[in-house]
Amino acid sequence: MNIEDVKQIPIADYLHSLGYSPVKQQGNGLWYKSPLREEHEPSFKVNTDRNLWYDFGAGKGGNLIALAKELYCSDSLPYLL
Repeated sequence: MNIEDVKQIPIADYLHSLGYSPVKQQGNGLWYKSPLREEHEPSFKVNTDRNLWYDFGAGKGGNLIALAKELYCSDSLPYLL
């Protein structure tokens, strides 16, 4: 699997595989409680059309690779892939 293949994996599917479910849906946005930190209200949004995420509480976002880097605290692409 290469970087372009990984970028095509839906972020919502990846989060589901880790046990996260959206709290609500608004249009093309799925809202989650952040997988990056503890919180009570959902502030982590996945845009399903663009396959991008943004954590409003942490001020971070990006594609699936950026999410994996945050979740696993690693910049090692071979490890993340």
